[in-house]
Amino acid sequence: MTLFDSHAHYDDERFAREYEGGAHDALRDAKAAGVGYIVNSGADLETSRASIALAQASGGELPEIFASVGIHPTETGKYPSVTDAVRELRVLAREERVVAIGEIGLDYHYPETDRETQKEFFRAQLILARELGLPVVIHDRDAHGDVFDILRGFRDVKTLLHCYSGSAEMARQYADAGVYMSFGGVLTFKNAEKTREAVRAVPRGLIMLETDAPYLAPVPHRGELNFSAYMTYTAAALGIVLGVSAEDAALSAAENSKRFYGIE
Repeated sequence: MTLFDSHAHYDDERFAREYEGGAHDALRDAKAAGVGYIVNSGADLETSRASIALAQASGGELPEIFASVGIHPTETGKYPSVTDAVRELRVLAREERVVAIGEIGLDYHYPETDRETQKEFFRAQLILARELGLPVVIHDRDAHGDVFDILRGFRDVKTLLHCYSGSAEMARQYADAGVYMSFGGVLTFKNAEKTREAVRAVPRGLIMLETDAPYLAPVPHRGELNFSAYMTYTAAALGIVLGVSAEDAALSAAENSKRFYGIE
């Protein structure tokens, strides 16, 4: 089975605490399980640097790792100046093996959220992606309407909605605009029929697989540390929804991921 994990966080400290041998051994074991490619996503300037370092040290006994760099909406409060933060992000985005800006977007889950600051960072990073000709990886939590409205102004920027959680109807609207959507362990959850309906609404050429590791492990490992080898369960679940084999589902998703990120 060909597996491409389109979104993960192997710089997360949970790997050092919960996986024997840490992130390095988790990555090694993932390659042994058939994972050929991983995109490690930054959530702020520090983790973006860590993602780049991880990507530049990949290969050999590890999968081919690439990096995306960005400032996650819940991390925007760290930076007093959008201009200064994006200026530094622009430098990171030019590093070798950086393939996208992300993850960026909006997150309205917490009541104390400063929505206007999040929107300012979101738009600034979309403008950066447009300038650099890079795709974007979007985080959307409880902010579907505002994310959709902002992205309508950036139809020329190639877009991935990671860990898609919206409705099937919204998925159709995004698909009509050529937006990619990735699905992870939630697809295996018994109560996730809304997610499966969204998959059915998306053309196969726009569907990608991810883990969001170390989060959202699929059944039968739900609640545990997640890592890329567990994608086999998600690929099987995707295959059931699409009416194809797990191998065909994984291969199609991997080809879509390579095309989205511009990886040969």
